[in-house]
Amino acid sequence: MTGLVLELQRDSLNRNIRVSDLLRKAFVISRKLNIPEIQQWINHELNGYPRNEDIIPDYRQIHGTPKIWNPYHGWQPLNFADPKMADQLSSRKNSQAIGELDELAAKGSSGGLYMPYPQHITNWLMERMDIPLQPSLLVPHIEVIGILDAVRNRVLDWALQLETQGVLGEGMSFTEKEKQSAHTVTYQVTNNIGSMQNSQLQQDSPNATQSLTVNMDLNQLAGFIEKLKKQLEGLQLNSTEKEELRAEIATIEHQIASPKPKSVIVRESLKTVRSLLEGITGSVIASGLLAQLAAFLN
Repeated sequence: MTGLVLELQRDSLNRNIRVSDLLRKAFVISRKLNIPEIQQWINHELNGYPRNEDIIPDYRQIHGTPKIWNPYHGWQPLNFADPKMADQLSSRKNSQAIGELDELAAKGSSGGLYMPYPQHITNWLMERMDIPLQPSLLVPHIEVIGILDAVRNRVLDWALQLETQGVLGEGMSFTEKEKQSAHTVTYQVTNNIGSMQNSQLQQDSPNATQSLTVNMDLNQLAGFIEKLKKQLEGLQLNSTEKEELRAEIATIEHQIASPKPKSVIVRESLKTVRSLLEGITGSVIASGLLAQLAAFLN
């Protein structure tokens, strides 16, 4: 039986295999090798990124044409007097789950994507129109393909680096030596993904090892997380947002329990928590939690 890493390489080269299926196999490998950084990246790709654009990778920056929906004439160009404003509104980061992008790619050139702007931008634009109409960004099909190719290339690169370290697997398992070797390339696939503030990167050092200390009181953080969990049901979040919040809480708890907690993972999860809480306008509970949360992010 071929090892999982070589299978992952072969699948990465096969364009008939959907990127979402490729990521699921990569997730199995990352779990078996116990590499939480890769797991978090894959989870975001499979389930979609949170609203905080800071952690959305640069390869998900897509370009399109601003348009407005006219109920009588369909989509019409949205013209700007200021070229700089037009340029700013012609580019956005896409946070959709990779499976949705797989579906758009399968539709061919007719499967363009209309991305609504954030509500505050939509309101700002509509206030300045003679006839307020809903604006969106029309993204061509090729931009979707670009995201899928970027993810496929990163998975392939990670699989090749695992092979370089002698991490192949036999059937569906890895030896303890392979698990240790896999951690020397932990950041090789994620060092260009999202915000890596306070991370400790090692490039072109395949035999190096590393550790990173979280510069915060983990006991205080654990106390904050317990308080957040107790008040979660009282927060005015929809079911999807609550599930997202639970996932980030679980990630933070995993890092707190780890003998070598990683600052970048904790901070990115806390940023997502902050973004969700900031979306609850006028909530006394959320305001109190945000005040406490600020101490960990400053």
